[in-house]
Amino acid sequence: MNRYYTILILGGITFGTAAIFIRFSSLSPSFIAFSRFFVAGLILSRGRLSLKEIAGKWRPGLLLAAHMILFILSVYRTTIIDSTVLVSTSPLFSLALAHFVGIRTTKKELIAGLLAFLGIVIMNYPLQAGLLLGNFLAIISALTIALYTIILAKGSTEDPMILTSQIYLASSIFSFPLVLLQGIGNVNMTSLLSLLGLIALPTLIGHTSVIYSSGHVKPQHIEIIGLLEPVVASVLAVPLFGQIPTSTEVLGSAMVIVSIIVILWRR
Repeated sequence: MNRYYTILILGGITFGTAAIFIRFSSLSPSFIAFSRFFVAGLILSRGRLSLKEIAGKWRPGLLLAAHMILFILSVYRTTIIDSTVLVSTSPLFSLALAHFVGIRTTKKELIAGLLAFLGIVIMNYPLQAGLLLGNFLAIISALTIALYTIILAKGSTEDPMILTSQIYLASSIFSFPLVLLQGIGNVNMTSLLSLLGLIALPTLIGHTSVIYSSGHVKPQHIEIIGLLEPVVASVLAVPLFGQIPTSTEVLGSAMVIVSIIVILWRR
C-alpha cells in the first residue's frame, strides 16, 4: 500500500472526530464551517497568499463550501439519520461521474462502493422518514463532494500545502455569507476548544489528506475511504457519550471496513 492510501486512511480516521467536536460546540454551523477553513488556510499558506491564485481555485472552493453548507441545511430540515445516510451516497455519485470523465471504474470498485453504501444504510437502520427538502439537500450535498473529488483528481503540479491553503481560503469566502445570516452562536471555552479540534484534526489532517492524495488516488477510492468517518464516530461515542453501538451499527461498520479492504487489496 503506497503512502497516499496510508495518508487517506489517517485522514479518514480524523474525519470521525468531526461529529464529536461539533456535538460539544455551541457555535453556529456556518461559523464553524467558515472558521475551520479560513484558519486552516492561513496556517497552510505559510504567509504565501495570492488573491489571484485563491480566486483561481473557485471551483473546488465553491464545491467544498456547498457541500458543508448543504449538509448543515439538510440537518435542519430532515432527521440527522436521513441526512447522514443520504450524504453517504457520495461514493455512488463518484463512481458514476468517474465514468463520464473517462476515469476507468473496475468491477472491484463497483462492489466496494455498493458494499460501503449498504454498510452505511445498515448502520442507520431503521431509517426515519424525513422532510423532502432536507433529504434533497443532503443528496445534492453528496453530489457536490463527489464533484469536488473528481475535479481534484486532475492533479496539480503546485505545492500540495499551498494548493490546499488556496482551496480552503476560497471555500471560506463562499461560506462567509451564511455566517452573516446565522451569526456566530454561543462563544465559550468548550466551543472554542472544539473549534480548535475541528481545525487540527478533520480539517488540517482529514481534508488536507484528500487534496494531497488527489491525482495519485482515484476519486472513487477517496470517497469510499472517507466513509471511515461514521465508523470512527460510532467508536468514539462509546467512551465519550456512553452510546453503545447496536448490532446493525456493528454490522454496517464491518461492511464499510471490508469495502475499504477490497479497495486496498494487493495495492
